Parts: sequence; structure tokens; C-alpha cells
Amino acid sequence: MLMSPVDQSVFRSPVTKLASHSSSLNHHIYLRLRLALSLNLRRQIFIAVCDDVGLRNQFAAHLQSDLSSPALSADISFTVAPNRHGAISAKHTTEHNTKHNTNGAATQDSASSDANRPDANRPADTTPRLIPLALELENPDVLGQMGLWLSQNSIPDVDRSRILGFQITGVEHLTRQPAHIQRAFLDSLQGIATQRFQGELALQSSLNFNLVLWVTRPWCRSIQQSAPDFWHWHTALFEFEGDPTPEREFDGVCAIVPDRDLSATLPRQSLIDSEFRALVLATLKQDGELQSGLASANEHSAIDLLNDPSLQPVRLLQQIEKLHRDRASSDLVGTAYRELGDWYRDCAQQPQAAPSTYSVAIRAYEQSLRFIPSKSAQVSDILNDIGNLYWMMARASAQPMVNLEKALKAYQFALERTDAETQPEICAMLLNNLGSVYSDLSYRDAPVENLQQAIAAYQSCLQYRVAEEDPSRYAATQNNLGTAFWNLAQHQQTAVNLQQAIAAYNEALRYYDPEREPLHYAMLQNNLGTAYWTLSQCDEAMEALGTLAEDFLLLAIGAYRVALVYRTLEAAPVAFAATQNNLGTAYWHLANQPTTHYEDRQNYLHCAIAAYQDSLSAVQYLSNAGTSPAPALSFDASATHYNLGAACYQTAIDDRAPLSSSDRSSYLETALQHHVQALHGWQNNPDFYSNALSAIVQTVRTFHDRFGIQGQTLALSRVPANLLPSIMKEL
Repeated sequence: MLMSPVDQSVFRSPVTKLASHSSSLNHHIYLRLRLALSLNLRRQIFIAVCDDVGLRNQFAAHLQSDLSSPALSADISFTVAPNRHGAISAKHTTEHNTKHNTNGAATQDSASSDANRPDANRPADTTPRLIPLALELENPDVLGQMGLWLSQNSIPDVDRSRILGFQITGVEHLTRQPAHIQRAFLDSLQGIATQRFQGELALQSSLNFNLVLWVTRPWCRSIQQSAPDFWHWHTALFEFEGDPTPEREFDGVCAIVPDRDLSATLPRQSLIDSEFRALVLATLKQDGELQSGLASANEHSAIDLLNDPSLQPVRLLQQIEKLHRDRASSDLVGTAYRELGDWYRDCAQQPQAAPSTYSVAIRAYEQSLRFIPSKSAQVSDILNDIGNLYWMMARASAQPMVNLEKALKAYQFALERTDAETQPEICAMLLNNLGSVYSDLSYRDAPVENLQQAIAAYQSCLQYRVAEEDPSRYAATQNNLGTAFWNLAQHQQTAVNLQQAIAAYNEALRYYDPEREPLHYAMLQNNLGTAYWTLSQCDEAMEALGTLAEDFLLLAIGAYRVALVYRTLEAAPVAFAATQNNLGTAYWHLANQPTTHYEDRQNYLHCAIAAYQDSLSAVQYLSNAGTSPAPALSFDASATHYNLGAACYQTAIDDRAPLSSSDRSSYLETALQHHVQALHGWQNNPDFYSNALSAIVQTVRTFHDRFGIQGQTLALSRVPANLLPSIMKEL
């Protein structure tokens, strides 16, 4: 049925009458589309499918003209040219989800009788009731384009209420656009579905109007597969008959390989989904290295170049095309698509992979899922790969939330289709990955809830991962679990969650062989040390456990020192720098514990200074290496400078320490140097900048107190000139 919110008896008779005048079923479909729009309902989504662009344009023009009439008559008739072969057969399918009914009046929001009655005293309405819009190809945001039109056209409220909606044409031109443009269009449709679901919010937006979206059949299939929420919410589907309008040859093909070779491998009348095929070829076209190689190749070397692995997608497309034409089994076709997805997945794992690589891999896997039986064991693996690719895209994106949520859905969808009893390894893999996505989400939204979900996923994973059978993966999940508990401890139940983290890290250490996996073993030791250090800062835990912070700090130092046996400057400079920084902080806190003996205090301060210096030396080593891009540090090097300065200052002012005047002056100079370094690093952090400036002023004062005006002069000579006015005010 067309629209379940309205009783069919309301419009059954008019439709029958209109159809009786038509010699074409296309005309009949048009009349039903026109009638659906003329019911004055709001927020309806109609998908009109027509492959013949000329025929589509006629229908769209008539629709705009008919609906702009003051009073729509049931006796309107017109002539639409038949398609090129005189075909009059038509197919009309409609889909409606009963969830539309939950919007109540919003779904059946019809205009009042006053709004529909002509007003002789009002100027003629020049605003069409159905606004035609050609899709903006550079930014194919359907809802945004509707909103932009409304904002740019000053329309009185009374006229605005007469607008039935918008009809969008030009979607077929997206076929020639890059992958990210096509994806942006499909994502914009998903956004419409989201606002459609939000109800009251949508009433205040462009979605208060109806939408008629004209598409070709290939794009209709793409929307159904890649914008499922939009497809779920669409009101009705109108399919017109007509042959596809011929398109000029895809020039991207000739830019990649010689004409005679590609014409044989990729026939123009392809049975592969046209959007997907164009996406693969467009991605190859963007490969600058490949283009350069082909441009410089002669006739003979071009043939050799075709054997280059970078053209594997072309060969795989050829194979898929042949399978389609030979009517091969669905399993074979699906496996071929999966092989293409695997190729692009491997490319996506390479450094600096192009964003389109992720998109092509995902689309290839989605094509594969169309052919592989739903109960096949491959389905879970493919969905896991899709989830992994979205997770990788999220980590490479400035706005990762959308991709993280897509990864989450892929893993959840796979889990629903995985039998834990017969596929425990796959189930464990999916649960571990699900936990990783929830952990990443916790950094951006609802940290407590997402971390709890991550912990639940990791714990469920461990039910299927037997330590003796797969020790490495078992240990990796225990490490992930420990880190989730550590993060949760920053938000609630600090002592309990930290103890859970420590237990998980210790369990993981049982299954890591430091000789076989030294860096993984060192990572766990570092994490364990951090958990012990964090626990030492929790007074509640000290009281509950009846112990001293000093005990946990010593445990933290022991773990860090074990980690540094394997995290060397040569083997892992970034990790070495991070662990040395952690070690310095643990020693510094241990030196300042009230229970620490005086002789030990001096030793701990010296150890802290040495660790901080080693950390900063590693940072300088990385800087000198000139690696591009520079490796990201997991700690703030400016804070390391500040802490090193503080440790040197404490040593210098300790009157009980057996230091000469020159040694004390040397420690104060070192403190001043590192506080200035911290100040430079915190230029954009006002609070930290203020702390560093205060430390500089304090050190200059100490120079004056201990060494007189000559000491102060020496100190001021070590300070950048632009800081002198600020320091002199404080002095």
C-alpha cells in the first residue's frame, strides 16, 4: 500500500479514475506520486526511480507544474513521450514501516483549509509548491541544500506553509565523482533519517517539508545498501520504466591503462554495480605514482607495468565481471568481491594510506555480503573487517565519532550472526574489538558508560579465549581490560578499579615471554607501574588497604625499571622516553613522602633527575632523527622540563645536603633553564604558563638570597630578554 497513515478509501477512487485515462503504466505511476504529494501530508520521503533522464525531466517538470496549480484537479491529463522502444510496462513497489505512525500528528500534519483556499486579496503566489533543486555535486548534502534554499529565499510565512516540498534531481551525476563525494551524499541521507526520527527537532528544520528524490536504479540499490536508515524511513518507492540514458565513456579508465588493454578487461556495459566500479577506477586514477609510470611507459613496457601489483584491482574487476557474465554461484562472486576488499584493506594498513582506500575496501566488502549466504562463516569475518576499517578511519579522522559508531554497529551485527559455541575464536575477536571501540568512544562521550561497556566486552571475550591455547591474544585482552579499569578509576571507585587493573595486568604478564615478545612485555610492565603509581596517590586506598603510599611507589619503580630493560633508546625511543618520564615522577613523589628517610630522599631526587634527563635526551634524539611526521609522544615534554627543574631546585636549597656553593649554583641554573623551557612549551596554556613563570621568579629570588646581587645578575642573564619586564615586576 502507498501510505498506511491514511485510510486507502480516501484516495482509492481518484486513483482508479486517473489511471483509466492513461495509456501508459508510467503515467499511472506518475499519477500516484502526484496524488501522494497532493494529500498535504508533511515530512514524507518519496524515492522516484527512473533510468531515462529525459523521461525523468518530463515527469519532474509536470509534477512541479501540476502541484503549483491553485487547485489540483483529478481530471488533469497530459502526454508523456514513451521511452525509446515504446515500452509501456511499469513496476510499482511501495514500502512503509509502521514506525511512521509513532509520529502521530507530525506524520499527518496537513495544511488547514484556509491555507488551501485562494485569497483574492492576496497577490499571486510566485513560489512553486514543489521546489526543484539540482543536487550540488561538490557538497551533496540534501538537507543542507534544502535549508540553504529556504535561507536564501525570503518567503512570507503564509507562502512558506504552501510549499509541499522539494524534488531533487541530478543524483546520477555522482557516479563520476570521487569516492568521498559519493559517500558524503549517502551520509547526508543517513542524516535525514536521523532528523526524521527525532520528531520535534525535525519540525523546526528543512525536513518539515516533503522530499522527492529522483534516482537511477543503481543509485537506488546503493541507497538501500549504504544508507539503510534512510531507506528504512522512506514513505514510498515509485519505479518508472525506461532505458538507461547512455553516458559517455568513463575517461578515468584511459588515464590508467592503454585503451586496447582496458577495453578487453572492463567492458563498458558492465554487470558490476556502476557506482562501485567507478569508485574503484576513480581511486586508481588518483594514484599519482601509477599515473606517472604509465605516462612514461612505451608500448612494450606498458604491458609489463600492467603486471604491477598496484593494478590488481583492475584484474579483480575483470574476474568479477566474468563471474557475473558466466552466472557463477553467489559464493564465487562474493568471494571475488572479498578478495578485492582484502587487497584494499591491506593497502589501508600502509602508512599514510589515502582515505579513499578505506572507503573502497568497505564498499567491496559490502558488495561481497550481497552474494555470500547470510549463514556463511565468512559473514562474521567480513563484518569484522568492515568494523576494523571504520575504526582505522576514526583514528585517522579529525571527527571520529561517526566512524566509531559505524564500527560499533558492524561488530554488533557480526556478533548477532556468530555462533559462540561453534565459532568461539571469532566471537572472542569480535568482543575484543567491540571493547576497543567502546574504549575509544569513552574519550569523546559518556566515559563511564562506554568504559563499563568496554569492560563487559573484554570480560565476555575472556570467556572464549583460553590462555593455554592462545596465550598472546589472551594476554592482550587482559591488558586491554586492565587499561579500561585504569581509565574507569579516573571517574569512579578509584581504589576498587585500580586493584582490578593491577590484577588484569599481572594476569597478562603470566602469558608474555619477555624474550619472545620483549616490547609487549615491557608495555605491560609500564602499564602496571602506572597503575601502582596512581594507586599511591589515592588516600582512600591507603586507608582501606592499611598500607603506605611509599610501598606502591616502590612497586611502580620496580615495574618501570623492568620495562626499561626492554624499552631501550635504540629499540623503542618513544616508549623509552615515556617510561623514563614515568620513572622520574615516581622517584620524585617517593622523595617527597613524609615517611621517606632523609638519606633516601636525596638519593631518590638524584634518581628522579637522572630519569627526567634520560627522557628529555630521548626526545632530543627523536627530534634530531628528523622523521616525518615526527613520532607522537604519550606525555607532555614541557611537564618533564618543569618537573626536572623542580627536582634540581629542591636539591639546591637543601641545606643538609653536602653541596658546595658552585654545586648549588649549578643546580639552580639547571632548574632555571628547564623552567624557561617549560614556559616556552606552555605558551598556549595560561595556567601552566603562570606556574612556570612563578618557578622562574622563585629561582631568581633564591639566587639573590644565596649569592647576592651577583647571583641575581647571573640568573637574569640566563632568562630571555622578553621575560625580564615580567620578572622584574615580581622581584
